[in-house]
Amino acid sequence: MNFETPAAQVVETAARGYVEYEIDVEKVLRDELPGVVDRAEIAPLTLEAIATIPERAKGAYVLFENGVPVYAGKTDTRHGFRSRLARHHHTIQDRIGLDPATIGFKAVRIMVFSNFDVEAILIDELRRKDANALRWNFSGFGSNDPGHNRETQEPAEFDKERPVDIDKPLEFLPRDTMMGTLDLLVAIKDGLPYLFRYETDANERGRAKRHTIGHVDQREAAPITLPAEAITMREALRLALRTLPNEWRATIFPDRVILYREKVTYKFAREYLDDDA
Repeated sequence: MNFETPAAQVVETAARGYVEYEIDVEKVLRDELPGVVDRAEIAPLTLEAIATIPERAKGAYVLFENGVPVYAGKTDTRHGFRSRLARHHHTIQDRIGLDPATIGFKAVRIMVFSNFDVEAILIDELRRKDANALRWNFSGFGSNDPGHNRETQEPAEFDKERPVDIDKPLEFLPRDTMMGTLDLLVAIKDGLPYLFRYETDANERGRAKRHTIGHVDQREAAPITLPAEAITMREALRLALRTLPNEWRATIFPDRVILYREKVTYKFAREYLDDDA
């Protein structure tokens, strides 16, 4: 004889005193997880708030913009909440039309869920309640760097709607000091929340930390004097370009900036900066 509980099925077998008990975990998640998310408090998507989450905790999470759910995701054993949310924290920095102070998160640790797609469950249930919710899902938000030929690929919708802001002051750069061109480029790359690439000749000198090796033009360039006030990415690029041969150009894409010894026109570029710009 078979009989069911609200979230499980119990099957009696031929063995006396023995039954099989199977919990319908997916049904429980669909019935209860959205409610758990609703009742949780929204925390600001800051590194300080993220650091309070237990290490290696994993489960499902939702990002909010001005209290509206815009993205649902999940973590795994390799990338817990801390790693995944910190990555999202960096993605939302220095974006035109996006105020990081308006972005928050809710994270729900789920002890056993590896066989269930909790991300899909959350997306289905949240969109069932509001068809306009989670507009960052499937927009390219949170995607990995596309890799080879990345500059020829069409940018994600999220990046086109919220492109990087090269006119925001780079508070992490030193001020009122002199730096080598390569030192400045390394400091920018290490400090930016979005991708910045510049040409190197590291293939001739080994691949380890190739961005710190740079290019001979950068290594031999005249030093740069940084002003007393914070400079923007645009201003930093122009300072660097003035020390480099005129074959160099900076190209601004919706999601990244590159600085190469080339005068290439890219289909999806937003802007170019040259020595004479």
